[in-house]
Amino acid sequence: ENGWSKFLAASTVSSDHGVDRAPDLFGDKTEDRRLDEELHYENNAEAGSSETKNVLYNSWGTSKSISTGKQASDKEVEEYKGPQTTWESWPEDNPFPCFPGESKMKTVPVQRSPSDTGLQFVREMKTASSTVAGVLLRLAHRKGAFLLDEGGLCRMRVDHSSAQHQKYADRDKKRSYLISLLREPTKRAISHFFHFHVSERKTDPTDANFQTFFRDGAEKWSNYYTKDLTMRDIDLQEEPHGEIVNDILTQYNFIAITERMDESLVVFKMLLGLELEDILYMSAKSSGSFTSGPPNRPCIYLTPSFVSKGMKEFFASEYWENYMKADRLLYKAAIKSLDNTIEALGRQKVEQEVATFRKAQEYTQDKCDERTIYRCNSKGANVGRNATCLMWDIGCGYECLNEISVGRDVLGA
Repeated sequence: ENGWSKFLAASTVSSDHGVDRAPDLFGDKTEDRRLDEELHYENNAEAGSSETKNVLYNSWGTSKSISTGKQASDKEVEEYKGPQTTWESWPEDNPFPCFPGESKMKTVPVQRSPSDTGLQFVREMKTASSTVAGVLLRLAHRKGAFLLDEGGLCRMRVDHSSAQHQKYADRDKKRSYLISLLREPTKRAISHFFHFHVSERKTDPTDANFQTFFRDGAEKWSNYYTKDLTMRDIDLQEEPHGEIVNDILTQYNFIAITERMDESLVVFKMLLGLELEDILYMSAKSSGSFTSGPPNRPCIYLTPSFVSKGMKEFFASEYWENYMKADRLLYKAAIKSLDNTIEALGRQKVEQEVATFRKAQEYTQDKCDERTIYRCNSKGANVGRNATCLMWDIGCGYECLNEISVGRDVLGA
């Protein structure tokens, strides 16, 4: 038996929802923090231990204590000289990129047709992209209400489509704002397998199934970020990865980091000249809960992810190193670019803004929790149009969020 099957045989329990699942060993935590702790967890699950240790993050946004293949050390962080940029502030004399959305956006906000103007998001799967999409969707409503003559929604693109599919190479850079969001590549891959295959398709979470999925899908999933964010045809076997990554950085207005969500949202707010109220959110979904997609789709239970000894060995292999090589470089470049931008904006100023934002988020969760109705409730039932979301499980609790004034409610100003 491998690590996955031993773990399941020893510890699978029945949930309150009648779904067999691995036990929630780490309590009510975000998926990213949970996965970090599971990756640090080694094989204690097989012995029945639930002891965990504090996870410390270095400035790469990855844990110092986890083992997901090659990790960046503090020295590598300090000495990193690879591709990087400093994200620029939106020019004060350039109007916010809000333009009337297509008529069909009134009923279906997600449009897949290319657009050369507006808010644009290359939305990578399993990176907390639903949360960021919700921020952007609510922002498009808030800005459209007073920037558009007839109100409505600013034109935007938040679908899971590649930059090439959306023809972003042809966008008008003075009338559009293009962002993306990256998560540590191996953690994203684990989350992807558990969400789409273990949770949705009821695939057994074995070492063999995990490896088969990614080996068979190498054309799509190897260096997934790099292929999705590039604006042109690339050859990862022949072209220097540094040149490809540098080319990607020049095409975007901002790339956020999942593991540094608070900083990323605050920097995004400062670059675009927004208010803290514009970036408040209720979390979209997490493992150990239920989620749905388009209307009428049954709710699915999100099985918490875990990592076996066999998978850690796979992550440390040369095969996996090459599988993620370009993506790791792009991820490092995006983190370094975030650091550069924080320095340019003023680290102390950013830290103060982040502290205020975190207070505002605590207030938001407390105030809006009971009023936020997700499409899937705690019992796994799809509540349909009773959900208080702007779209599917995106932008939930928006009415409550729109009532919050950070100055009045949080700072007492």
